[in-house]
Amino acid sequence: MDLLSEGLIDELEQFDMNEMADAAYWHAVEELQSMPGQYRGASSYDVVHIDNGELLGTISRSIFNFAKSEPRGAYSGYDGKVYSEPDGVWLSLGISRRVGKIAGLAMEMNGCRYRLIETERMVDGVTHHPLADADVYRALVDAAQVAQEERDLRAFEKLRPHIESAAFCICPECLDRFGARDDCTTCAGKGFVTKPAPAGLR
Repeated sequence: MDLLSEGLIDELEQFDMNEMADAAYWHAVEELQSMPGQYRGASSYDVVHIDNGELLGTISRSIFNFAKSEPRGAYSGYDGKVYSEPDGVWLSLGISRRVGKIAGLAMEMNGCRYRLIETERMVDGVTHHPLADADVYRALVDAAQVAQEERDLRAFEKLRPHIESAAFCICPECLDRFGARDDCTTCAGKGFVTKPAPAGLR
């Protein structure tokens, strides 16, 4: 049952309510696009020290393993697990609970900061590697913009994971805006830049 069929609102009021809900949804989509990356349990990551780029380990589908060659203890086939809890996302190692706090794509553990670099993402049951082709990225961003303008949620949701996990991001200076993009020195008019790497990986 809806409000119109119950006679609580008329068609004009229903139209207005639908427009407000639609505008609120797409505003949220735009806000999410401008947010920094977020940890996703269906993805795989290299966990690297921010200062020197040294590989601490990997996270694959929320399972953490140190980058070491020694065999693990007999009780477990992995070193740790990532849990999403009400107060955030945490890495737990064996019986040591909540040793690493993950915020966005950064982790702090034992006073050290690490960056999570996405290496794979599961999309509709298929594993995809981050997009590294600038021309394909530009085409996907343009297609997503058209889908957003036409309010085509299905098309937008299919494109978004590939854009998010790509090796590129929207230019922080011109924000890929038509008028500002052509003269932007940061992205050389492309509207996007390569995602920054940790200091030790540059």
